[in-house]
Amino acid sequence: MTDRDDTAGATAGPPHLGLPEHSALTIEGRIERAGGVGMHGARVRDGRERPLRQSSWAGGLGLIAGGFALLLAALVVLYLIG
Repeated sequence: MTDRDDTAGATAGPPHLGLPEHSALTIEGRIERAGGVGMHGARVRDGRERPLRQSSWAGGLGLIAGGFALLLAALVVLYLIG
């Protein structure tokens, strides 16, 4: 007999899948993430934080995205040629 067949010990809550409590795959994690995004927006409006596009690492992320786009374009050209 497996745990799935055991209805006497079943709870009314969601199944426990071994995920951390605040994982992005759980409702609690999604609520926490949405709250964090909302708090960041409020802090930016109040001037307590800088917007992400003005952060010190935004340029690096832009370079990575540009390099990835360049690689993807090169692969498409090579596919069309060959």
